[in-house]
Amino acid sequence: MYLKRQNHGGTEAFCLCESYRKGDCWKHRVLVELGADPEEYVEYGGGNSFYVRRSLEEELMRLNAHFSYRELESLFIPFIDPDIRRIIERFQQAGEPPSPYSRLSHETLLNRHRALHSFDKRRLHYLRCGRVHIGNLDAKPWKFLNVLLDKSRDEIESLLGDMERELPGPEIRRYLFTAFGLEYHFRHLPTRYAPEALDPFQVEEFFLQGICRLNRDERFFSGVDEHDPAALHPYLRKYAVLYFDSPFDPRMVWDEDVADFVRRPPFTGRAGAPSGPMSVTEKEACRSLGLSSPDFEGMDREALIRAYRRLAMKSHPDKGGDKETFVRVKAAYECLLKLKG
Repeated sequence: MYLKRQNHGGTEAFCLCESYRKGDCWKHRVLVELGADPEEYVEYGGGNSFYVRRSLEEELMRLNAHFSYRELESLFIPFIDPDIRRIIERFQQAGEPPSPYSRLSHETLLNRHRALHSFDKRRLHYLRCGRVHIGNLDAKPWKFLNVLLDKSRDEIESLLGDMERELPGPEIRRYLFTAFGLEYHFRHLPTRYAPEALDPFQVEEFFLQGICRLNRDERFFSGVDEHDPAALHPYLRKYAVLYFDSPFDPRMVWDEDVADFVRRPPFTGRAGAPSGPMSVTEKEACRSLGLSSPDFEGMDREALIRAYRRLAMKSHPDKGGDKETFVRVKAAYECLLKLKG
């Protein structure tokens, strides 16, 4: 059983869900909608004690949910009074039961870890360690991967989603670079583990290819009832939003400026310097991005980048777009970016 965080029209709400085995895959079902404040289902018994309302426990039994009271109680601890929570968590750490996977043999556990999807393992590794260089996660059993075992796709996404909310904004790009294994596209470069030093246009193109490829991956969506490979699933849509709308890592913006300088022919003047009215080529570039000249002049650098990335996502060939259109949009962006300095 797990507690899932949802967003309905800008309002956060929670529900209790359950993963269950059906055939050769894990599926999930929603048990009880909890609303915006799960603490409403908590009663305080005096001192430092609390308990989950009996009515909720009875509803779960009526639904034939598989749970223990200790498991149910642990799901509500993040929402109880902070002073009581600190005391309970202190005692919990001292008396945690042994992992059910500790009894498995080395070989059995290794095989189970190898069966996990690489996208899940890469995400969890970065969220725990904060490193782009993953190494070989299939070389031996890693205890931290046990948390991914015996869970539905929905429960895994809920678990990792809660961890992703703790990521600082400047780290999001590095996280996505690592999660999608984009370093494999730059094996010939010594900077392949430093995404801020790579060509941002290439990184973006490989990211788009990766997210579209994952959207067609039947193994990743095992147990998911409704999924059309032609439309980006909400499990992955959030990553497109994060990639295109999250703040730039300042180092990446600096590297883009350096890249512009390196690519610029000598003695052509400083990029972004006022040079009178826009040229015909620059006006055509604006039209390719769906911008009027006044709109472009009123944009700062980041606004232009966001406009380009939204359009690139729609026109990319892997999303059903036309290759020539995508190439034209990218060329227009590179032309206009230089004007923003």
